[in-house]
Amino acid sequence: IHFLKEGLFLKAYNQSFYVMSQLLGFNLKPIIKHIKKLDQIVVCGGFPANVINKRFPNAVPTIHGYELLDDYDLSGYQAWYQQQCQLYQKRKNQEKQPLQTANNPSSPPLSQSLIQTQSSILTDSEPIADTALSNINKPLTLQHLLFLSSWQPNKYPPMIDSAFIQELKNYFSQ
Repeated sequence: IHFLKEGLFLKAYNQSFYVMSQLLGFNLKPIIKHIKKLDQIVVCGGFPANVINKRFPNAVPTIHGYELLDDYDLSGYQAWYQQQCQLYQKRKNQEKQPLQTANNPSSPPLSQSLIQTQSSILTDSEPIADTALSNINKPLTLQHLLFLSSWQPNKYPPMIDSAFIQELKNYFSQ
């Protein structure tokens, strides 16, 4: 296992992370990312460098961090790696889905997506006014779509976000 020193942390990548998490049983959160220069998905995870001797007393210091020399059964690595790649692709597809809805006219109207999201948040005990549902199929204006497509958390002051939501409420109540 190779542990690469990155600041105050030691990180294990791909096979080394597999050995740590799957064979040695360390409960570390995997970080899955696509490295463009390699055109490859990399799975990594780490822990504070100051606990290396507690976790791995036999770890040997190297110029780049530490290594743990031993023989490990890597027969399950490919299946595990493929599973991690699938999780990454699924996450990426979920992140792209709202943008595709806003930019793809063949997808359901964005207002419908917003209503579906809103209705999934509501509980059965909260009544929905009939007027709130009367304009479900009303399309958003270009101005609304442009604002939503550029929106990111904390990009605008809360007052702007609140004003936009109020504008949407007024628009859909007309």
